Amino acid sequence: MKFYKIVAVAVMALWACGAVAEGRIAVFDVEAAVLNTDMAKKRLTAMRNQSEYKKNVSELESLKKNYDKLVEQFQKDFDILSVEQRQTTKNKIDAARADGEHLARKIEGANQQEAQSILQELGPKLQQILPQLVKDENIGLLLPRKSVLHADSSYDITAKVADKLNQAK
Repeated sequence: MKFYKIVAVAVMALWACGAVAEGRIAVFDVEAAVLNTDMAKKRLTAMRNQSEYKKNVSELESLKKNYDKLVEQFQKDFDILSVEQRQTTKNKIDAARADGEHLARKIEGANQQEAQSILQELGPKLQQILPQLVKDENIGLLLPRKSVLHADSSYDITAKVADKLNQAK
């Protein structure tokens, strides 16, 4: 009986080695590859240099400073404030936080919208490049980087894809 177990383990080990020999495993982050292209970097920089975007970022920084001052003052004066003053100050703090969150969402939305536009624009090029890279690199299994708990950097082909997209102009 032991002999059969040893043979079964040996066969399974050889089968596993054969499966690995069929092609290597790699991980890939579509968004990172596309957003690390020269074109994406230029477009994101151009968007961030627009006056409306800069104004929103500046206003967000100002709101954050104001919020921090309000919170600091509230904590400092908490013991001497009446119940009504505490509530009024708390309402001001809540309003400042809500304004900051709204502006942060607006800025993040602009970033996401531009990133989505870039992803859509480079999508066809990516669909041409990726199969060829998989073939050239002898990749048998390609996994999304965000779905993998751990992968050594040697498994990540994201930078290679970004380079190929830069060359594909």
